[in-house]
Amino acid sequence: MKKTIFLCLIIALIIGSCSQKAKVNEKAAKIENTLISVALFTDSVGVDPSKVLQVIERRNKAVDSLGYPDAGYKLWLVKGDSIKNFRFMTIGSWPNQAIYDSIHKNKIYLRSLKLTPEEEAFGIKTYSYYRFTLVK
Repeated sequence: MKKTIFLCLIIALIIGSCSQKAKVNEKAAKIENTLISVALFTDSVGVDPSKVLQVIERRNKAVDSLGYPDAGYKLWLVKGDSIKNFRFMTIGSWPNQAIYDSIHKNKIYLRSLKLTPEEEAFGIKTYSYYRFTLVK
């Protein structure tokens, strides 16, 4: 009986250590983001940044659900008059152009773009948009 319990304990330890190694290997398989998108936005009504962040987080949740947890947008608030006429900037990070395209054409992502009536009243407009690729 003691041998059986001891053997079960050893097997449990081996299984536990294997699953930890699998988690380490998952981190090693992380996809590098080699494409960024940058957008500058005007704000005609002085929207609370936390409200804009909610919209961005909804989009990021959709991107994450598609299997790209390290891709998506970060919202930046323009400080002072460093860039006149702009209030917000987003920087999107993406593995590559093909994945960017597939995410932005996916129905789950497209549904995340739907704005509530309150969000439509924000008065935020995209002024300029750029994409950049990593030089290796």
